[in-house]
Amino acid sequence: MASDTDKIKILIADDNDTDRLLLSSFVAKLGHKVVLASDGQEAVDLFQQEQPHIILLDALMPKMTGFEAALNIKKLAGKKLVPIIFLTSLSDAESLVMGLEAGGDDFLSKPYNHVILKAKIDAFNRMRVNHNQLQQALEDLEESQTRLVQREKMASLGELVAGVAHEINTPLGVGITSVSYLGDELALLQKNYQDGELTEPNLKEFLSNAQKSVGITQINLNRAATLVSSFKQVAVDQSSNNVRTIHLKQYMDEMILSLNSQSKQTRHQISVKCPEDLICTCDAGALNQVISNLVINSFVHGFEDVDDGCINIDISLQGEDIKLIYQDDGAGVAAEQVGKIFDPFFTTKRGQGACGLGAHIIYNQINQNLGGQVKVSCMPSEGLYYEIIFPQQAKSDC
Repeated sequence: MASDTDKIKILIADDNDTDRLLLSSFVAKLGHKVVLASDGQEAVDLFQQEQPHIILLDALMPKMTGFEAALNIKKLAGKKLVPIIFLTSLSDAESLVMGLEAGGDDFLSKPYNHVILKAKIDAFNRMRVNHNQLQQALEDLEESQTRLVQREKMASLGELVAGVAHEINTPLGVGITSVSYLGDELALLQKNYQDGELTEPNLKEFLSNAQKSVGITQINLNRAATLVSSFKQVAVDQSSNNVRTIHLKQYMDEMILSLNSQSKQTRHQISVKCPEDLICTCDAGALNQVISNLVINSFVHGFEDVDDGCINIDISLQGEDIKLIYQDDGAGVAAEQVGKIFDPFFTTKRGQGACGLGAHIIYNQINQNLGGQVKVSCMPSEGLYYEIIFPQQAKSDC
């Protein structure tokens, strides 16, 4: 927190040599460093060079008025608060409005009252310090939120990897068993041949078993290859934000498949209704993140005390937009909490490992990366209902 004794740099811009000298002498006696300018253009140039903390700016100066200089200085300052106090003999309403619209923060009428001037400098210095501290706190919060969002995405990717191992294990296991069986049958055939005991029925039986074994192996290896391909694309989408054209029904099926490792541990059902030929050019990673978080939220929150929950996803084309309805029949949330669902860090499981960013990520992905909008509603004990609408053809700035 700043105090009245904080020493800062103050830019004084006034075309009157006497006024500039008197102000400079007074401000220097307060212990502040002084930078002097005699016109508006010089004030703008010195602001860029010296980066003063507060500016005392004469309203009427040659080359560039104080109002014009203030507009330029505010643009250069950006988010940083640099208080501007206009020095003026003008008192009409039009001039005051012009000064405020130019970015001025206060006025000091000529002739100057030194007590009032010191009070204004001290007050604006405290305001400046507080503003900068708040700005830094906001930037730190946004950075922390970004890290948490990234952690959520990586956690989701980790769950996907676990799902890959679980799903691929079955077809690979069947394939290995089939090949092992074929090896045993081949060894038996070779032994019978070497012992001179190979008969035509033995050979026919081997060929029949071999054909079945090879068929089973091919089916399961193809199944494993399909899973790897699907999971690979889903993993790429989860970790990147690339716009590409997708077949929505196929893409949704692949996403639901990637979540099977969680759904198989329960009796929950996920149903997808979507035209087979419906395509969409969008940020596939954002869509993946939205669906994944919605399903995970349903499993963790909606179905906490439900053994056989049901999720319905209905996708259709409405004009130039994709309409996606997501509905579960879980516990839902209280009416007063519906409006807070998308708030960052809001969770009904505080202290139980939930950070409250799942729904916030959904909202940001839909609004920012998909260029759409989302509405949520809830009826007591009837679960949550999400209506998501986004362009079928992504815009270049989405």
